[in-house]
Amino acid sequence: SLPSLPHEVPVFTEEPLSVVQKLGGSVTLRCSARPPSANISWRLNGRELVAGAGGELGVVLEPGTLLIPALTNLTLGRYQCVASTNAGGLASVPANVTAAKLRDFEQDNQQDIEVDEGNTAVIQCHLPESQPKAQVRYSVKQEWLETSKGNYLIMPSGNLQIANATLDDEGPYKCAAYNPVTQEVKTSTSTDRLRIRRSTSEAARIIYPPVSRTIMVTKGQRLVLECVASGIPTPQVTWAKDGQDLRFHNNTRFLLSNLLIDAAGEGDSGTYKCHADNGIGSESAATVLYNVQVFEPPQVTMELQQQEVSWGESVRFSCLARGKPTPSVVWLHNARPLASSPRHRLSARVLRVINVGPQDNGLYQCMAENGVGSSQAAARLVTLPTGVPSRPGKLPSILRPLSPDKVLREQVPVKPGATGSVLTLDCSELTGQISVAEAPVILSQPRTVKADFYDLTWKPRHDGGSPVMEYIVKYRKVQASEWTSSSISGFLHKLTLAKLQPASLYEVEMSAKNCAGLGQPAMMTFRTGKVPSPRLSPPEAPDKPTISMATETSAYVTWIPRGNRGFPIQSFRVEFKKLKGKGGGEWEEAVTNIPPQRLSVEITGLEKGMSYKFRVLAVNVIGASPPSAPSKAYTVVGGGRPNERPVDGPYITYNEAINETTIILKWTYTAVNNTPVYGFYIFYRPTDSDNDSDYKKDVVEGDRYWHSITDLQPETAYDIKMQSFNEGGESEFGNVVILETKARLNQRPSPSEASSQRPEHPGGPVPRPSDLPYLIVGVVLGALVFIIVAFIPFCLWRAWAKQKQTSDLCFPAVAHPVSSCQYTMVPLQGLALVGHCPLDPHLPPPHAIYPPNRECTPNGKHHYPTHRLPGLRQVSSKHVNMSRSCLVHLPNKSLLGVY
Repeated sequence: SLPSLPHEVPVFTEEPLSVVQKLGGSVTLRCSARPPSANISWRLNGRELVAGAGGELGVVLEPGTLLIPALTNLTLGRYQCVASTNAGGLASVPANVTAAKLRDFEQDNQQDIEVDEGNTAVIQCHLPESQPKAQVRYSVKQEWLETSKGNYLIMPSGNLQIANATLDDEGPYKCAAYNPVTQEVKTSTSTDRLRIRRSTSEAARIIYPPVSRTIMVTKGQRLVLECVASGIPTPQVTWAKDGQDLRFHNNTRFLLSNLLIDAAGEGDSGTYKCHADNGIGSESAATVLYNVQVFEPPQVTMELQQQEVSWGESVRFSCLARGKPTPSVVWLHNARPLASSPRHRLSARVLRVINVGPQDNGLYQCMAENGVGSSQAAARLVTLPTGVPSRPGKLPSILRPLSPDKVLREQVPVKPGATGSVLTLDCSELTGQISVAEAPVILSQPRTVKADFYDLTWKPRHDGGSPVMEYIVKYRKVQASEWTSSSISGFLHKLTLAKLQPASLYEVEMSAKNCAGLGQPAMMTFRTGKVPSPRLSPPEAPDKPTISMATETSAYVTWIPRGNRGFPIQSFRVEFKKLKGKGGGEWEEAVTNIPPQRLSVEITGLEKGMSYKFRVLAVNVIGASPPSAPSKAYTVVGGGRPNERPVDGPYITYNEAINETTIILKWTYTAVNNTPVYGFYIFYRPTDSDNDSDYKKDVVEGDRYWHSITDLQPETAYDIKMQSFNEGGESEFGNVVILETKARLNQRPSPSEASSQRPEHPGGPVPRPSDLPYLIVGVVLGALVFIIVAFIPFCLWRAWAKQKQTSDLCFPAVAHPVSSCQYTMVPLQGLALVGHCPLDPHLPPPHAIYPPNRECTPNGKHHYPTHRLPGLRQVSSKHVNMSRSCLVHLPNKSLLGVY
């Protein structure tokens, strides 16, 4: 007996969710009920977990939670929470705690896959057994793809479809399986090879699926039927269900030649035919069938005609459990299973209790399961001594709405009619003047991006002294004649209006009903969204989430989604990252498979004093979106006073220039006084800069101790220094290193490129100590040029003297086909000078302009030498002054000797 507890019937406000976790990982199950004074206990595989037993298994029982710090084989199984008051005990739906696993790929031989050019190719991946279901990865052209990209489409089945395949897509393809819980990755044992066929005519054929098959899908989940055909010309694919053409069916979409149903319903079971035809061959040859079975989680309603029964009488409970496959039913009395006996006669639909006595008081439950989900309903029985008349009316009974097993969280919005049962009250017992309930306050926004459903939410006003028993909701399209009506339990404050028309205006009227009758209605209008055009891409990243405190060890994460890229969002995923301590810095999954209508979730099991960041991803049939921007740091209360800022900065232990624009750093950090850090700041600027504002900053969060600095200038020295930081501020700077990026590769520019390039510093490079070798080379090169220039008068004189005899060496003055001046460095064995002076020195060249500094500018544009030897700086044209239009060859062998 529980003398301290009230006689109020317990009602669950939160039931435990099924969890898949790796062995050694932590698991938290949550359960709460009304009234707050209800006693909460736990059972594992039907055995009650008391403090002592829980301690033996390493399970920690706290108010409202059950914590498994390290999952073992002994703590795997089926958990139920029991809420008890003096009225009786109530068992929750079961929550299965399962060990995550990923088996190896089975041995398989290489497959050669042929497809006609321009058609869709299919690469199949036979994923190994995994708990939870493994995610597929594909190796495509030395790149691993996690989601669809370009013409590569990763289907929910794990197949890779390559749209509009060309010869560029030929080659090897390999798949891998990734378990998101254990974070294991296993690769297939074979590699498939794709070959593209070219022909002028090829009859249509279906290359996937190779044979007809049966598909089973849960109600409310997305159904994707793949059908890929090949042929020349490209075949046209059509779909039919039970003989009816689906091209104009409202409930279906098409992705390439595949059939999509966003939310499978009862009417979607049947036989689907995919047919491909390109006008060549037999029309009936390219056909494949799908037999689709839509499974439904159980829905349970329970009736007890007479709640108060005299001792010695019999009582009858009836239970209606719907679902596909047909659910199995278990009867419970005060949360304990009932077995058949002379006094208890059980069937799947009826429970009879014969010759009742005081021991039969309490709560009776009908619990239904069918492998897809579970649900339960309950009713209370009160027995009275013989001769004591029963009171008129009925005691409150508990008629629970659908409560599917939380393993399957991706359910469609609740349809009208499945919104729960009406709360029944004994209005005759209420005293005093009772007024009708006021109109509820509608909270929903007048516009939604959803094209075919709308979430109506509200809160009650003052109830006039009598609780709201039910809400009556009517809605219709504006100017339509007929209303759609629904009755919703007074406990609920949300209803999803389904099967709406896109881009339409709807009106809603809703009233609250209590013992005094139906109150005045609240009215509103809303507009549905447009049907988006499908694109082959995941959703956009949600907005940056906001964090608020829930309890001492949990927090609410709230977010707003963005565009879904044409395919409805199936679920959300929340990830977290510790900002200090061991294991910090890596993003981990917190909650997955969050239904699309939920935009907030409670993250439990947070460590006191620890700081976290959170981010959110949206998932549709194409894949997961990029993660949202991380939230602000959230520090869990109860960890003592805030940390002081770190004292010392990190120490850079390794630095290397990877190429001309990238530097890699590694460092170490030792905390002083055990002060934790959230991450590190990296500051860098060119060494020749004295301005602190030139510093750029990279941020490395968590406990990663390496980083690549990118987008740097080639052949430039940089000062690099670092700080550590936490919520208290930044540390002092650590050591400073100077590192120079690599020079660009020695590539010979084309004449057009050479004529258009400019020096980075028109005024000449800024001298630095590291420039000394280049200055020496410049001086030597200048001396060589001086010698060359000394020959120019001789060249001009000979050209003038032999002008008539060597006119064949001169270009016409009116049609100069090339630039007037070219400098070329070629690998010669020795110093050679070849001067071509084709123009009459008395005539100005038509395409050459000579500025005051005597730099040669072909076609009116400054021309600079762009080709240089490896390791040498570019020599400005002002160091090589050439007269007129002479072609000069400088040997790089001689220069290398000088260098």
